[in-house]
Amino acid sequence: MNENNLWCLKEDGYQASLHKHYEGLFTQGNGYMHIRGSFEEGCSDAPQDEEYLRFPDNVTLEKPRHLKSKQGTYIPGIVAQHPLLKEEIVNLPYILGFEFQAAGGRLDMDRSRISGYSRWLDLRDGSLHRSFIWETAEGMQLKCTFGRYLSMADTHLCIQEVQLEVLAGGGRLEVAAALRADVRTNGMNHFAQIIPAAQAEGSLSLETLTAGGNQIIMLSALEASRAVVWHEENTPERAALRGEFVLAAGDRLTLSKLTAVTTDRDMEEGGAGSRAQAQLKLARELGREQLYERHAAGWKRKWQAADMVIKGDDHAQLSVRASLYHLIRANAEQDARVAICAKGYAGEAYFGRYFWDTEINLLPFFLHTNPQAARNLVLFRYHTLDGARRNAQQYGYRGARYAWESSLGGEEQCANWQYADHEVHITADVVYALYHYVRATGDEEFLGQYGIDILVETARYWCDRVDWNKEGFCELLGVMGPDEYLPLTRNNAFTNRMVKFSLEQTASCLDSLQENQPERYAAAAERLNIGTEERELFLHTAEKLRLPYDSGTDIVPQSDDFAQYADLDFDRIWTDRSRPFGHFISQERNYRSKALKQADVLELMLLFPQEFSGEQLKAAYEYYEPLTTHDSSLSVAVHGIIASWLDRKETAAAFLQRVMAIDLSAEKKGAAEGIHIANCGGLWQLIVYGFAGLGSAMWTGEIQLAPRLPAGWEELSFPLAWRGERYRITVHPDSYEVCKLNGGDDAANTTL
Repeated sequence: MNENNLWCLKEDGYQASLHKHYEGLFTQGNGYMHIRGSFEEGCSDAPQDEEYLRFPDNVTLEKPRHLKSKQGTYIPGIVAQHPLLKEEIVNLPYILGFEFQAAGGRLDMDRSRISGYSRWLDLRDGSLHRSFIWETAEGMQLKCTFGRYLSMADTHLCIQEVQLEVLAGGGRLEVAAALRADVRTNGMNHFAQIIPAAQAEGSLSLETLTAGGNQIIMLSALEASRAVVWHEENTPERAALRGEFVLAAGDRLTLSKLTAVTTDRDMEEGGAGSRAQAQLKLARELGREQLYERHAAGWKRKWQAADMVIKGDDHAQLSVRASLYHLIRANAEQDARVAICAKGYAGEAYFGRYFWDTEINLLPFFLHTNPQAARNLVLFRYHTLDGARRNAQQYGYRGARYAWESSLGGEEQCANWQYADHEVHITADVVYALYHYVRATGDEEFLGQYGIDILVETARYWCDRVDWNKEGFCELLGVMGPDEYLPLTRNNAFTNRMVKFSLEQTASCLDSLQENQPERYAAAAERLNIGTEERELFLHTAEKLRLPYDSGTDIVPQSDDFAQYADLDFDRIWTDRSRPFGHFISQERNYRSKALKQADVLELMLLFPQEFSGEQLKAAYEYYEPLTTHDSSLSVAVHGIIASWLDRKETAAAFLQRVMAIDLSAEKKGAAEGIHIANCGGLWQLIVYGFAGLGSAMWTGEIQLAPRLPAGWEELSFPLAWRGERYRITVHPDSYEVCKLNGGDDAANTTL
């Protein structure tokens, strides 16, 4: 496979049934703004302004509304209220609009005569390209080439170009460029006011006021390589200009569209309107080549810090880069007011909300490639601490309770009671991530400056949430662990261990601050009203919190009551393994049976590997894997890591294939509703923690590797940020090398 094929996701030949999948897979973004990979001209029979009421449901099993196409333009932080589903990200007006008409027929990939279709996303620079030949009703043959990107350097800018070449015949071609607000979010119209405008010199503007009170400014400038007179064609929801060209065989026409997008929520100073004008002015001054050079340089820096090189497995190489691309573009590394939503801003299925995915699945990638981004992901939880306090108060507890589905402000947005009420491990996950950040980066100051507030307030919540039994131990009752198919368990092992860790670290941090930074401790004690007895309460609760296992337990139980749940005949019930298990069983029966949605005990062992013996790891894997449906995209990578640790190379390689297929498989249409961004982080972890065998920075201060490369892999190499230094890790089947990059001479070569 040539180098281009290792960097490009391709769609060879158009199939309407796969279009929505490629819209998600080809999502472009730069951290600030994200646009699904929809056609500039839209799709026939796929209106984007259908209004309907979406109801609370299990998103994993929910049937999507839009079957063919779903346009999406998202800016993290721009949200509005849904009448049933609470806060959701707003699908903003569509800025890519280019429409073409010849001989009375409009360019349409389904209805026009199209040949030679090809589309590809170049992961090196995030640019999306499309090429095909369009034969009009009059016999004019046009070779059409589309290209576009969202600038990684000038993040408010979208740059589009269309090249048309007449291969045969000739005739009139009408072109319309538009900014369109006829889009909806989960069936809702979140636009309170729309002001479209167009000027004959080739400029478009669309000002939108959302129902959430945000101002959105979109300004476009059009250029054509041939003379044209533009005519305004505005409607209440659309700003548009239309022009006509007369073309003959051999003629070429190039159209470009520069669009600046700003909002009143941006971090830059000044009004949104004046900043949009300044961005468009900058783009025109820089010119096409310099604009692209700045953009490409931005992506080059990103890839230098994150790219993995796999020799001997081209499919894995491309798949990994696809996941890294989406992780990179989905992150607003300078904005701690937002995190990364569950669909990676490539769809609105999960409403643009924030889950435990951030802490457990995504953070490790950023810790070791972009520590600044990791810091801001952790800071997001600090900035939403007041929302977590309100959540705790609403449930009748002290302290802070982090939301299962977090709003921008941290308030619980989950409309389904079982997750909102019982999947409480998220509050402890935040503390685990906080310490993972500190230990991976060496940023000890973060604990005293920000972390102490999170620690104390979450510890207060846990001390209220536990129930004390007659034997003098405390328990966590009515808990849903990571396995979401058992909602009301007793002492879930994962949750209780995470809570114990959280309480222990809170007491330890208070001791450390009091001893080493007495002034900072005094300030925290006053700010948080920390009583002298609270530290003892935290430690006492941690010591007495029941764990349903110990070092001698053969099979670590998922919960105290797990053995009491019903056994199932999976072969009889699950008759089509290509579909989620949840489609074949009622929720009532599922909730009383041993059928895991995803890894639970194995997730615990992944996060606390030093606490379990090899025998316990093996026993847990062999017991739980046959019971696990993997209905959650978070599950397969965890199993792959554990299989790799157990030196089951063929099994781990099979899990690798499943992880890569979750978004990339056209057959499964996995990206149709957006990117499974946690799975992208899981793929990175499977390769780094599993195949390279990197010991977690949570538990070791030094880089430790125990490689187990899949068969056929000749070499694996990747960059690694580790406690303020940069390294390059290179692994071969029989050896590995750790090379320091930033000016040091540290290097280690080890033969296996």
